[in-house]
Amino acid sequence: MKNKFIIIFLILIINISYPIYAIAEDFTFEVTDLEILENGNVYKSNNRGKILTDNQIEVISNSFKYLKKTNKLEAVGDVKFFDIKNNIIINAEKIIYLKNEEKIYTLGKTSIKVSSKYNILGYDLVLLKDKLILSSDKRATITDNYSNIYKVNKFEYSINQEILKGTEIEVTTNYKKTNSDKYFFETGFFDLKQNKFLAKDISVEMHKALFGDDKNDPRISAVSGYGDEFNTYFEKGIFTSCKKTDKCPPWKIRADKIQHNKAKKQIIYSNAWLEIYDFPIIYFPKFFHPDPSVQRQTGFLKPELGSSETLGSSVYIPYFYKISDNKDITIKPKLYNDKFLLQNEYRQKTKKSITITDFSFVKGHDFDPNDKNNTRSHFFTNTKIDLSMNNYLNSMLEINFEKASNDNYIKLFNLESPLLNGSNDVLESKIRLDLENQNYSLSTSIEMYETLGGSNSDRYQYVLPSYDFLKNFYLESLDGDFNFNSYGNNTLSDTNIATSSVSNDLNYTSFNSYFDNGIKANFEISLKNTNVVGKNSIQYKNSPQSELVSAYIYNASLPLIKKNEYSLSVFEPKLSLRLSPHDMKNNNALARRIEINNIFNSNRLSMDNSFEAGESVTLGFNYQKEKINIKNEISEIEEFLDIKLATVLRLNEENNLPINSTLNNKNSNIFGLINLVPNENISFNYNFSLTDDLKTFEYNSLTTKLNINNFSTQFNYLEERGVIGRQNVIENITAYNFDNENSISFNTRRNRKLNLTEYYDLVYEYKNDCLIAGIKYKKNYYNDDDIKPTEDLFFSITIIPLTNFSPDKMILK
Repeated sequence: MKNKFIIIFLILIINISYPIYAIAEDFTFEVTDLEILENGNVYKSNNRGKILTDNQIEVISNSFKYLKKTNKLEAVGDVKFFDIKNNIIINAEKIIYLKNEEKIYTLGKTSIKVSSKYNILGYDLVLLKDKLILSSDKRATITDNYSNIYKVNKFEYSINQEILKGTEIEVTTNYKKTNSDKYFFETGFFDLKQNKFLAKDISVEMHKALFGDDKNDPRISAVSGYGDEFNTYFEKGIFTSCKKTDKCPPWKIRADKIQHNKAKKQIIYSNAWLEIYDFPIIYFPKFFHPDPSVQRQTGFLKPELGSSETLGSSVYIPYFYKISDNKDITIKPKLYNDKFLLQNEYRQKTKKSITITDFSFVKGHDFDPNDKNNTRSHFFTNTKIDLSMNNYLNSMLEINFEKASNDNYIKLFNLESPLLNGSNDVLESKIRLDLENQNYSLSTSIEMYETLGGSNSDRYQYVLPSYDFLKNFYLESLDGDFNFNSYGNNTLSDTNIATSSVSNDLNYTSFNSYFDNGIKANFEISLKNTNVVGKNSIQYKNSPQSELVSAYIYNASLPLIKKNEYSLSVFEPKLSLRLSPHDMKNNNALARRIEINNIFNSNRLSMDNSFEAGESVTLGFNYQKEKINIKNEISEIEEFLDIKLATVLRLNEENNLPINSTLNNKNSNIFGLINLVPNENISFNYNFSLTDDLKTFEYNSLTTKLNINNFSTQFNYLEERGVIGRQNVIENITAYNFDNENSISFNTRRNRKLNLTEYYDLVYEYKNDCLIAGIKYKKNYYNDDDIKPTEDLFFSITIIPLTNFSPDKMILK
């Protein structure tokens, strides 16, 4: 009896501790409990277990029900379905597996992982195991390993072919990254293996920072589209980058076909119209611009439309062409009613050099007899070469050439060039070498200057050659710095006037010393050796001249500071004693205007051949008062009042000093400056030169600014009289911003000496995130040959941004 009890106990233990293995047709059950009902036609288990099939299927769930007659398996509760052969994993709350049909149904929320490449999340999915087709009539999300997400409303996915078909599809690329784009398709067919697609009713939202402006919403809409990993095509498409609003975008490009060539990184349009507020402006049979994901790519740049009374209406369509990685050209055609202007800007960069060439010609302009064949032209080129010479921190060779066929060509057509350097009156050609190391610097050049105007015989000046050597050093036994400068040139001007000069300057400047009474002082000693020979020169003899001169300067000041809780005031009387016991060259005709900002400089007259002769005393003071505002325990200093005054006294008149400086007199003019900023809305700046008898202001420069909310105005008044000059002009610049997008500005300048208004400029501008439209009224009284007084109404449109290319990316360090 005892042994029988032990056997029964062991049988119970074994049944509790180990799963039951049962085989029913194609299924093998590994469960801890199993019920077999209805004469072996129904298998049930209410405990979590595993079921295996003969075709490498594993199912794990909390409960099972198997119907033998129909070969149907129902798994409920945290179901995990493994198709080992096809590398498919399904997680769902309930799965129905029809073995005879090899069809799997999921009920409720479902996640599926396919071949470690795709993750699918949805509801009530169907998997046809034999055909390996996954489908659902409900919304699902598919994520791949490249951070792309496909959201579909109704879909069918072929696992073997990796083909996805669906409706109401939303595709997000580079999910949760800064360059994420969104695509919307009403219906679509996607070959995920070959990266191809075919779709209808398309809308594309590119990432907002695509053009470098977070205010933009670049987007494309199209009737249909197709493409692969290299090209995307949109049929009947519209492109714009303007910010989304309830209104129509300021600009858009409507085209029969839009192609995005990903290899060339171009967006190409066929039969395209540029529309401004839905109004067609320009038609392009073919048009393309760079894919904005790159900074240097072939394509059209920002176009402009204009109208001028002098030159007529114009269309400006610049085009950037990338020749190679280190060469490109910007072609800038401008078409007028009866003239054609073509300007080109070519750039080439090597490892150690950069070249920019700017050239143009205009066809159809024959105002001047020099306009041969009704054309004008210009040619500018500049090359900088890094020589990388040993023992030099910097070694640069620059070659520059500038030529124009007509004096007024650049000014008349308002040409813009990176090589003009803000001047359209003088052209410069040169070869220049700059060397710099730790101990000295050396520059040498040959130069030619052409003044655009005057007779051909007198318009050229040649400097062949020139050099400038500079070295700074100090001696331990002396408290100060030494500066040695050697420079010279050979010049030819006005056809037959030649001058050759070599100068050597040695300057010593002591460190500041401070006395017990608060006086700050230093001194300078300067030596100059000049060697000059002239030919047909008024200033220099035909025989060589050499001389050594010296100058001595002693500077002293007494800074007095007063500070309280609300202001900081500094009053600083200044004195400078100068002595040069030598005769000087005749420089009285030099144009050298002295003002308060340069009167205490050691070389205030910028004369290369002489020092100021004789003895002089420069007296003056600086007074500055600043406001102190304390905000959040942080002191903020604001400019309030600045007053400067100075004059020069000397024992004897020095007739060889520049006359318009007034330093040639015993008592020079009194030079001063008053700068007042009472608050953030108003500022007042006055610079003046007053005769020593206090009767005549020979120089007045007054600038006042007023800013109130969206309104600003500025008046500039300049008057020169006496020995200083003969000018009297007043200028006004006024602007008003109606809002963030609309503004108007007015600018005028009147020559009171001639009682003539030189110009009026009235500009209205509308500007938003993607378009600038302006109406400019310009009345110009300037008269020079074919540049006549004009009255123009100019309309301009700038499209922002068809590209973000910038030539300054090719700067040579």
